[in-house]
This record gives sequence, structure tokens and C-alpha cells, in this order.
Amino acid sequence: MKSLPLISVCLLLTFSTFAQGLFKADSANLRKARKHAMWDTTKYQKYNSRLIVGYFQSYRNFNNEFKQFKEKDSLGLSTNDYFAESRLISGIEVNYDKFSLSLGLRTAPPSQSEGKGNTKTFTTNFNIGGNIWFLENSFRYFKGFYDKNTAKYDTTFKRTGIYFQQPNLENTLFRSKFLYFTNHKKFAFRSGYACGYRQIRSAATWVLGGSVSYNNLRSDSSFFPLPSRPFYGDYGNMNGLKVIGISANVGAAATIVLFKTLFVSGLFIIGPEQQWRTYRYGNTTSPLSYVSWSGDGRFSVGMNFKHFYIIGSSISDFSLYNSKFVGLLNNSITGNFTFGIRFNSKTPEFYKKFQQTRIYLAI
Repeated sequence: MKSLPLISVCLLLTFSTFAQGLFKADSANLRKARKHAMWDTTKYQKYNSRLIVGYFQSYRNFNNEFKQFKEKDSLGLSTNDYFAESRLISGIEVNYDKFSLSLGLRTAPPSQSEGKGNTKTFTTNFNIGGNIWFLENSFRYFKGFYDKNTAKYDTTFKRTGIYFQQPNLENTLFRSKFLYFTNHKKFAFRSGYACGYRQIRSAATWVLGGSVSYNNLRSDSSFFPLPSRPFYGDYGNMNGLKVIGISANVGAAATIVLFKTLFVSGLFIIGPEQQWRTYRYGNTTSPLSYVSWSGDGRFSVGMNFKHFYIIGSSISDFSLYNSKFVGLLNNSITGNFTFGIRFNSKTPEFYKKFQQTRIYLAI
């Protein structure tokens, strides 16, 4: 214990030296960082001195599809596809240089909500990065799911139109995702989604990625309705699944541009994910470790002008939580419409100094 203060002082001095290197404004390494951060101005434009404010409307779905691999089920009675539907979310997105923040709240109930129950939802995102790499941090919460497969096992569904509902089924997901673009000198990823950049000529890139996630699915009763439960045997009483995951992904992205304004953009990555899972069966828990798969697919189309932009986009990310007897596909699908305006703004003095550091140029 007596050595703890000395260790703390050594760690502080080490961090101080490291931080000074990162934020030092004039060095050979800084010149190398500037050269690395340069891009082809004939391919895309960057707006690092503008405040960008956008209004978006978003359609968000979240689904958890359970399947069992133990019993033969030719009629599909054991499949439970739980769906959380939030028809309309409105919000504000703010971008400045390499930082962005968005906040959305559900403002209108789903149409045709009869028979499906109600869904409570909250989502928020904080992103940092530019054109070399990009770090996305998202939080999603959904409570209240209905089973899209109800008609398979409920003979009254055709008459009533009422789905099997799990009003106390909750899903909390936090994910931090890192993307690195190998052709960052010619390809601007953010031009298709946040528009801190403007792609003026077509380009493509390989994408290297990774993520850290925490996913908690829980309910006050079994995940499975009574007609499906016998197929799951000992797993029929499952009412909780908590997963910590670390993934490594690889894929590609491309943007096609017409007349320097109209664009279509897409991205897809996939890769293995190490998962530490904790299953809950009533008051009993079972921790297990698995290697599975996760991925991300995106598509956007729109018009990106000098002072404003209009974008329609779709984003889908998934993780597979399969075991020998039970499978679960956890999938989030988001459709966005965004209208944004770029405002000329004066760069604060402290931010000008930050823009001259290696850590800024490395983003």
C-alpha cells in the first residue's frame, strides 16, 4: 500500500508526457500528421468551420427473433419474432467539425397500433471522428414487444387481430463502434449521413471496424408464450439474457455522385464477435462464453448542396446470439429523413489551438 502513491505519481507523469506529445502544436510528428490528414479536394469538401443543425424524423424498429434447434417444428410454432415498433421519432442533430450529437424522442404513436400494444423508447447518439476514422456511441431502450409470429400458434388471431404481447419485455443496448476508412483521402463517409463533408465525385473504400457492446434483454416472465414453450424444454423458462460483446469487422463502402450534388451511398461490414453471455431462468443464472457474428449495413440517398442537405437513409445492425439449442437474432433497423443547414460560424480560439494538435489531425 505504501507504494501506491509512488505508482500514482509515475502514472501521472507518464500520462502528462503522453498528453503533451498529443497536444503539442509544433513538431516533426505534427507535420507528418498534417500530411496524413490531407485529402483530394477534387473528391470531397470539408466544412470544419461551420455549425450544422439538422431536423430529423426517424422510423425505428427493434426485433428479437428466437428459434429453437432441439425439436422438429415444420409448422414454425416455436419461432417467436418479438418486434418493438416506434413509428415516428423526431429530433435535432447538431454537428460541428468532427463532433456530432443527436437526440430523438417518440412524438407520435404507431399507426395500426391496435392489437400490438404500446412501445416505450428512448435513443441517443454521440459520435466523434472525421474522415480517417469514426467512433459511434449509441444508447437504445425499448419496452413493450409483440410477436409477429402469433398467427402460427394462436387460432383466434385471424378473428381478433390481436398479437401476443410482452409489455414488460425490455431491451437496453449500448454500443460503441469504431470505423476506419483505408481510402480516406478520396472517400468521405460522413457525407452520406451527417454531411460535415460533401462528396463531389464518386469514390469507394475498404472499411475496418470493431465494436464494444452491452445488450440486456429481460422480462418478468418467460420469453416464450405457452404454445411455444414445450419446444424449448429446459430453456422454456428463460426470462433474461445479458451480453457483453467485442467484435472485429471488415467490409466496404462506396458513394456514387451525379452533378456534384445527387448521391447514393452504401456500407456493409461483418465479422466475428466474442460474447460473454449470462442467461437467466427465473432466479437462476448461467454464464457462458461464445464466438458468434455481428454486422452493420447502411444505405443513403439524397442531395448535398453547399449550404443545406436533404438525406434519406437506412441503418441496420445485428448480432447473433446462437447456442446449441436456442438461437436469437438481435436486430435494429432505423430509417431516417434529415434536413440540415450549414451556418457560417467563427471558430473559438481554444478550438483553433486544438485543430493544430496531432490528436485532432489523427481523427
